[in-house]
Amino acid sequence: MHGNLLGIMTQCTVFSEIPLDGKPLENYCENLIRKINFKNGGINTIVDLDLVFNDKKTKDDSIMFFGADVIHPTNVTRRHPSIAG
Repeated sequence: MHGNLLGIMTQCTVFSEIPLDGKPLENYCENLIRKINFKNGGINTIVDLDLVFNDKKTKDDSIMFFGADVIHPTNVTRRHPSIAG
């Protein structure tokens, strides 16, 4: 849940969902920060077009850019896969 309360961007979390330590906590915080940054008009990813176009093998090579919002559950398994939409 999130929104704009009195002109202040908010981002709610469920305390019981926050990992307590280690890499899971680091990943959770990074994901949360990316969401907040995006909602505030920030840029999370930039494509280096020079690198893309210099890597073409021939002038007829085609290039397609594809973006997806991917959700990674904290317990990734065959029963709980990542979801792209």
